[in-house]
Amino acid sequence: MIQAFIILGIVTLLSYLSQRHQQENGMENMRWDIYLIILTIFLILMFGLRKSYNDTINYRRGYELSVDISTFLSERSNFDIFSNPLFYAFQSLIRTMTSNYTYFFLICACYINILNVSFIKKNTEIKNFAFSMFIYAAIGTMFLTMAAIKQALAMATLTLALNALMDRKYIKYYLIVFIAGLIHTYAWIFAILPLFYTKPWSFRTLLLLLITLAITYTFKSSIESILKVADQAGKTVAKEEVFDNNKMNIFRVGIYTIMPAITLLFKSYVNKDIDKKNSLFIQMSIISFMFILLATQNGANMFGRAANYFIYGYICAFPWVIRQIFTSQSVKIVSFAAIIGFTGFFLYDNRDFDKNYQHKTLKELIVESSKDETIDNHNYNSD
Repeated sequence: MIQAFIILGIVTLLSYLSQRHQQENGMENMRWDIYLIILTIFLILMFGLRKSYNDTINYRRGYELSVDISTFLSERSNFDIFSNPLFYAFQSLIRTMTSNYTYFFLICACYINILNVSFIKKNTEIKNFAFSMFIYAAIGTMFLTMAAIKQALAMATLTLALNALMDRKYIKYYLIVFIAGLIHTYAWIFAILPLFYTKPWSFRTLLLLLITLAITYTFKSSIESILKVADQAGKTVAKEEVFDNNKMNIFRVGIYTIMPAITLLFKSYVNKDIDKKNSLFIQMSIISFMFILLATQNGANMFGRAANYFIYGYICAFPWVIRQIFTSQSVKIVSFAAIIGFTGFFLYDNRDFDKNYQHKTLKELIVESSKDETIDNHNYNSD
């Protein structure tokens, strides 16, 4: 837990320093944000150099057992669009160049963290950046990028799609969504998002809520019907993945409920002078909450995965919502209470982090690389 808390502190501090730097210099006078660069490098190294955490061992084995890119491309079965072909092709490409899994992790970490941090920076007000990055870390999204590489790569790719959607470039949006789905199939649920590019809690949102509640009430029969449709379309999802008797943790349900609840209760304040960007982000947080509702019945991993795809809306819009609803005197109190609550959840959620997370040092990586090069040269000379 201590390591996790230190990481949270470093991320928040560097984000705050970046925020202050931008406030003092302004975007037009700022060529380099050194604190943002340090933050991004810190995240890349922390995630890329890991030896163990969550599913790390499975991704490591998968990488070490993967074939070279020419062999991958020669197998027709590898092009099944429902089997994450772009991820495995990318994995094989890197495997062709190096057998060291750490380089694969580092490349993935570069892509994920550069896109995620830059997206949050771009889509939050200057005064809210540190708070949004704190939320990004505290609710678990940041650590998810270490635990689930396929999903994290797809989520990072979808930040590009969100930028396209906000620019009303729909062809580009759906093209990027399609590419993200080739990395991780779940990303294709983003296809529905333009339908909810409206003010929060519009008729469409309420209709979606009613459908979600209906599915929740008739969970087993409804989900079985959906699985049959998915199977007919070519995407087979094992029933055991949904009906696994795993229900979403009540504390996480509470975290995901906060944004939809306050935006519904204070709808008139939220929708007053709201821009399209924050409308989209709040709608995303509501969709995320609806998947979490389904996860309270069963299939916590599957529906939790789906919910995470929309969580960037929560991260970017939450500080704005607080400022929109409450008076300037109350904002500090409410923000402080939120920080305490998020920190409490973070400490609970990462109580075993120190036991599970291990990492290499840069020195160890360099030594490993030198040994690998020596072995390769020896094999070459032997041939």
